[in-house]
Amino acid sequence: MESLEQIISWVVELNNSNHMGYAFLTVFVMAGIGGLLGVTIELIFKTLGIKSDKIEIKH
Repeated sequence: MESLEQIISWVVELNNSNHMGYAFLTVFVMAGIGGLLGVTIELIFKTLGIKSDKIEIKH
């Protein structure tokens, strides 16, 4: 837990001192979470046998 507190305090300090750095950090973290979520869902679909190659939307 101590290392998590150190990371949080570093992010807070980054936000206070360098807004552009904090913005880049936020964008990269969110992109990483999105990519990880996408890969996880694809693996779940593959395991369940659900094809997600092409999704057609019909109006």
